[in-house]
Amino acid sequence: MTQEQRQVLFENTARAIDGASQATIERHIYNCTQADPAYGAGVRAAIEALQAGKSSSVDVNSDSV
Repeated sequence: MTQEQRQVLFENTARAIDGASQATIERHIYNCTQADPAYGAGVRAAIEALQAGKSSSVDVNSDSV
């Protein structure tokens, strides 16, 4: 698998698990890490990037709630 393919896999996994409880996310990362430590690290990084992107895209000055 190329690095680009691995990155797509990590990002797809992050989007698929988005909205799950933190306990479920941590369990999934643990399982990924058991399969391959680099896989677990990549999934964790993609999840963190997705979550950071969501929090940074919130407009605190918006009038709509």
